[in-house]
Amino acid sequence: MPFFPSDWMGGTSLMTHEEKGMYIDLICVCWQTQTIPKKRLGLIINKSWEEMSDELKDKFIDQGDSIVNKRVYKDLVLREEFIEKQRMNGRKGGRPKTQKKLSTSTSITITNTNSNSNSISKSIYIPSKKEFLDYGLEIIRGLNKNPTEYHFQLESKYDTWVDDDWKDGHNKKIKNWKNKLKNTIQYLKPIYENTTRKKTEQYSESFKGNILKKLNS
Repeated sequence: MPFFPSDWMGGTSLMTHEEKGMYIDLICVCWQTQTIPKKRLGLIINKSWEEMSDELKDKFIDQGDSIVNKRVYKDLVLREEFIEKQRMNGRKGGRPKTQKKLSTSTSITITNTNSNSNSISKSIYIPSKKEFLDYGLEIIRGLNKNPTEYHFQLESKYDTWVDDDWKDGHNKKIKNWKNKLKNTIQYLKPIYENTTRKKTEQYSESFKGNILKKLNS
């Protein structure tokens, strides 16, 4: 799990030392399980979701019965994209040539010049998050999959592409986002509540003693 001291200091500046301790424990569990069932919070930080401070709650997304850390999930998405990028490069026989960076803006213009020196401008359209989610969930339903298990992954994918200046994991501009999303959905991993609970229980049995010892010290 990557750790950036400047991000940590800036993101926890309004937290008490106790809250910082709880936050780092929750991050560690999230890195292992992606989501944390609320009913397991007592084993990890000795507090329920309702008892957590607003500063601590703000670091997570409330999914009803479970919570997800925003930063951890984004890092997991980026890691999956990197692994897939390496896999694709291997199939092609090695790393692709470095692509030239394009200008950064919501409306991006690419100009090509033909033999007659006529300029043809093509604008890259970036959809709203609602349009992106609606289209992605429609594809998932068409694959006979449960949309609720992919909703957060789609949101994270949209946020990642926006943060990366609307580029994919290969650092290429996304010119046709619908086609790109169709090809990407097959690599998204659903969040199964039962599976998450099982993994969390395994983690709790392995680390519960150390966690409780730390909380009681």
